[in-house]
Amino acid sequence: MLVKLYIFLNMIKENCLIIGGAGYVGTVLLDKFHNNYNITVFDSFFFNKIQKLKSKYKKIKFVKGDINSDIKEKHFNNIKVVVHLAGLANDPSSDYDPNNTVLTNHISTIKLANMAKKKGVKKFIYASSCSVYGDHGKTLINEKTNERPLTVYALSKFSSEKEIVKISNSSFEVISLRFATLFGLSPRMRFDLGVNTMTKNILQRKNITINGDGKQFRSFVHVQDVANSIIYFSNIKRKFKYNIYNIGSKKNNIKIIDLAKLFKKIFKNLKVKKNLKNYDFRSYEVNFDRLSKIYNTKNFISLEDGIKEIFDFYKHKHINYDNKIYYNLQIVKSK
Repeated sequence: MLVKLYIFLNMIKENCLIIGGAGYVGTVLLDKFHNNYNITVFDSFFFNKIQKLKSKYKKIKFVKGDINSDIKEKHFNNIKVVVHLAGLANDPSSDYDPNNTVLTNHISTIKLANMAKKKGVKKFIYASSCSVYGDHGKTLINEKTNERPLTVYALSKFSSEKEIVKISNSSFEVISLRFATLFGLSPRMRFDLGVNTMTKNILQRKNITINGDGKQFRSFVHVQDVANSIIYFSNIKRKFKYNIYNIGSKKNNIKIIDLAKLFKKIFKNLKVKKNLKNYDFRSYEVNFDRLSKIYNTKNFISLEDGIKEIFDFYKHKHINYDNKIYYNLQIVKSK
């Protein structure tokens, strides 16, 4: 009898709220996550049509709304895990309207975390970014390194992260995941991310351009590995020593000029141009030891495999690469 009760209790799914579940990371996460939890997705659906997702995921509840004005305490009723992916992502989108960036990425995040804690949520997973580190030159940085956010986006992520970690305790665990720069295929594809943009240029038979001399370091992580990491940290049975984890792997730390060389290795006769007038001062090589001690990062998808994956998927497709749905800034401007 006790064995049957144990099996029954382990079959009960926890309720999970994914805020921003229809975006670049969210749609990858849904494919992996929907069998493990009773999921509610709260999203503005700027990037994905709600009916399309409803027809694909019949057991998921979808709620359309704006996190700045529409989300209420009732949305957290009986929720045990919150994954907060919503916000203005990347620097161009954030720079377009800095006041809205502060409202969306900072103020609303703090509001959501406090609502979640009040309503008895056990775990709050926050999507942060390694961009909070800013420029550290050749220094290998980890979670203890002083943050130097250089952009509105990075500052909004760092400031909100700093505040919500303060309210974390034994009954309300806040985990901030600092993603390396994302790349890779997603149902809600983006071509405004560095590696994805470069691969798109190859598909359009264009050369690629790097900003500055290319000596800047950057860390990259495939969107599939990000989704898998979120699943790992979302398990309410797991308790973690730290509130902040860098998400990525050592093998995808690379100088931008070496990334360009990787493209030249994969795609012969490619020309690389340097735009010295538009210098990118951000440079950070990230240490992922805190993550790799508790989670296997050896099998993270490599840059080369991710680039080939995008190219192979789209090489025989006839799509309009200028369609605004692939670019966050264009969507923000059209709102």
